[in-house]
This record gives sequence, C-alpha cells and structure tokens, in this order.
Amino acid sequence: MAKEIKHWIYYFLLLPLITILPARISRFLIVKVIIPFNVKYDRLDKTEIVSQNMRRVFPDDPYLDQKVEQNLAYDILQDAATWKFLISRPATRKRIIKLEGREHLEKALESGKGVILLTGHTGSCVSSTWGLGIHGLKVTLLANDSPADPSLSRANRLFGRLDLYIVKKYCRRPVVTFPLGRDANLTSSAVRKIKSLLKGNKPVISALDVPPNLTSSRENVLLLKTKCKLPSGVIRIAGKTGAQIVPFFTAWDKPFSHDCTIRFQEPFALTSSISKDMQKCAEALDAMIMAYPEQWAHWEVFHHFLDDSPNV
Repeated sequence: MAKEIKHWIYYFLLLPLITILPARISRFLIVKVIIPFNVKYDRLDKTEIVSQNMRRVFPDDPYLDQKVEQNLAYDILQDAATWKFLISRPATRKRIIKLEGREHLEKALESGKGVILLTGHTGSCVSSTWGLGIHGLKVTLLANDSPADPSLSRANRLFGRLDLYIVKKYCRRPVVTFPLGRDANLTSSAVRKIKSLLKGNKPVISALDVPPNLTSSRENVLLLKTKCKLPSGVIRIAGKTGAQIVPFFTAWDKPFSHDCTIRFQEPFALTSSISKDMQKCAEALDAMIMAYPEQWAHWEVFHHFLDDSPNV
C-alpha cells in the first residue's frame, strides 16, 4: 500500500472512527488494528525504536513492554484528539480539557515583559494548545511549518493545516511558524514577531523538546539521565527580553480517554547563563516525562536528542 493512501486512511478514516466509537471498541481498534497498521505500512521498526529508547532510561523496568504499547496507543490518541475536538460540543470540550494553576500565568504577566509558556510533547499536547483557548486564554503558538514540508504526504500536510486552523480559531492569535529548511530570512521574521509579542506582554507557547536536528541553535543539557541537546533559540530570546518562563504540561487523565489536564507551574526568570537556564528548563520537562513516561510522544526520536547523535 502506498504511503500516501495509507496516510489518507489513517488521518481521515481511522482517527475519526475511534473518536465516535465506545471506549471499549476504540481501545480494541487502536491496539489490534491501528498499531499493527502503522507498523506494517509506515515504519517497520517503530515499536523496536521506542522500546530501545525507553530502555536507555529504564533499563530494569519489568513493565517496559506494556509501557511501549501504551506509548504507541497514546501517540494515536494524540492525533485523534483533533477529530474529538471538532465533533464535540463546546461544553464537552471544556469538560474534557481541564485547567489547573492559571494563577501562575497571571502572576508572570504582572512583570509586563511577556511570558514563554514552555511545554513538551507530553500527554495531549495538541489539545492543550486549543484547550487554553477554550478556557479564555489568548496565546500564540510557535511551531515548525510542517504543512509546508514537501517531504510529507498530502494527507499529513492537510491534517497539519487543520490543527493550525483550530489553534488560530480558538486561541484568537496567529500561529508563528519557523521554516523547517532553516531559511534565514523567514527565521529572522519569526524572531521579530516573537520579540514583538513579548514586548506587548503576550504569552507565547514554545515546545522545548523539538528534535535538535530541526533547529539551528542547540544547548547541551542533562535530560532523562542522558547527555542531550535541546533547542535554545526561544530561551535566548526570553533572556534578552526579560520574559518570564512558565512551564506547563498536559497529561491524559486515564488510558484510552480524551480527558486531560493542563497544569501550569511556578514562573521563573532567566539568568545571564544560557547553560544554567537551559538546564532548569530541561529539569521541568524531565520531571513531567519521568512522571508519565508512556505519555511522551518523542520516545521514537529520543536518539536524535543525544549529545553524540550523528543526526544532530
């Protein structure tokens, strides 16, 4: 089966289907149909890659195989969250996406210098973005411009545009995209937009765990007991503007359910040391992944983060 056809089936047939079926049937479909479907027609060694990368951090975990299967299932639920959001009623959306610690964001905004909402690809990270919007927060998402990437399938690019449309609509702010090709002019334009937003005391969402081979500025950190590289561009901008950092993460409340909780953490100001600041940010991400290891979407690409990775 051609990859293009497979992606149309996955994104626009199987994902909508599991959002409308009862939870018990949806779980069966994910475990017995979609996971084997993805492994067979996409990346043959995806299960093995996730297993190897998780074992780097949890070498003696007797439940590792179970966590690997859960991770693959959560990855599918993450994609399906888009359809769940579109077909559900407004009251349902607000109920299934809960918000805790909003006072931390309000406290950070008192500085008047803008806020970087620092997050990671944990839990339903996509739901968390428009979830902030349905809870009345106007935020700007920073994202790689994957819908413009010609190496992706048309179905994948269309699905990405759908996600960005929802973010723009409910967060009531345009999305600032960074070019995947590292175009200097487009990157400079995005940086100017970010600085302008922060100077206007606007909250900006940035994921810390972007694979470093997709970014131009990186910094060494200790993450998950391993020497890694993480993108440092947005943190450098925050340091120059004086913006506050507010970590926030999303966790699924229970397996095979779209219920999730967004939790803001205490804000902190950056120092003059980029290495110390990056490590502090990495520690916030680390704590979330260690608490919910099966919910981190990037186990499949964890090897790209390694300090000695040839892909960096």
